[in-house]
Amino acid sequence: MCSSELALDGDGLACPDCGGAFGIEGGVPRMLDDRLPGMAEKRREIDAWPAKAKEEGWYGEDDATDLLLPAVPWDDPTWSANEHSFNLLLRNYVKPGQRVLEVGAARCWGALHMVPRGVDYVATDILADPVIGLGRGEFYERHVGPFERVQADGENLPFADGSFDLVVTRIAPHHFEDVPAALAEMARISRDLVVVEDTLYVSEAVEEAEILRDPTHIRSYSEAEWRGFLESAGLAVEEVERFEKRHPLEEWLARTGTSEEDGARVRELLAEQIEGDEYVDTKLVIRGRKPA
Repeated sequence: MCSSELALDGDGLACPDCGGAFGIEGGVPRMLDDRLPGMAEKRREIDAWPAKAKEEGWYGEDDATDLLLPAVPWDDPTWSANEHSFNLLLRNYVKPGQRVLEVGAARCWGALHMVPRGVDYVATDILADPVIGLGRGEFYERHVGPFERVQADGENLPFADGSFDLVVTRIAPHHFEDVPAALAEMARISRDLVVVEDTLYVSEAVEEAEILRDPTHIRSYSEAEWRGFLESAGLAVEEVERFEKRHPLEEWLARTGTSEEDGARVRELLAEQIEGDEYVDTKLVIRGRKPA
C-alpha cells in the first residue's frame, strides 16, 4: 500500500506517486483500492450487506431510535450489552481533545457520544450505504455537527502513522478476513491506545453455529489469540474485561432469516450455551498501548 500523502484532484483525491485516484461521494472519501489483493471479494461483501438487511427486515431509517443508540426504548438484552460495553469505552478510554478512529463504525451512531465530549471523531467502515453504512452519518451530523467519515478496508487503513490517540473497533473483527493485518494497521495509526471488543471463542461447534446463522461470520478468537494479535502488532496488553451478552434465541435466529432446518442445527450446536430461551455468549474487551 502506498504511503504518500493524497492531494485534492477535482472532485476526488489522487496520489502523485502511485497514481491512485479515489472519489468523494456524499462527503465520504471512497478509499478502497482495487489494486490490493482480496478487494473483489470485499466488493461482493459490500453489495451483499444491503441485500441481506432488506431480506432480513432491518434495512430502514428510524430517526427516533437511532438518536437513542446504543440504548433502545424496549427490553432488549443484546442492546443492553452493547450499551454496557460502549459506556465502558466512554468511561475508561475516551477523553476530551482526543482524535479517535472507530473501525467498523457502521451507521456512525458513536458520533452521538464522542463529538459532544470534545472528541475529534473519525468513522471508517467498508460499507458506505446511506441507510446502514457511513452514509447514515449525515443524519448524525445534523445533531452533533460535522465529523470525518472515510470508506476504507480495516486491513488497509488510509491514515498516516500515529494519526490517532485511540483506535477502537467493536463487534466487528469476527467479520475480518485477516485479523492480524487489521490489528497491525490499527497499531500503526495509533500513537497511544487500541481497544478491541468482540465475541470470545468457545468451541468449533459454536463457530459452526455462528456461520450457519450468519455466513458473514469468519471466526471468533480466544483471549490468548487476542493477546497474541496485539503483542505481534507491537502493543502491550494492559487490561482485559469479559462480560456476558444474552440473545433471545428465536429473535436472534429470525434476525438473519435462519431456515427452520439450519435453526434446528444451530440449537443443537449451541446446547451448552443456551439458558432457557436465551443464547449466552461472552464478549471480550482488550486494551493495548503503544510503547513510549
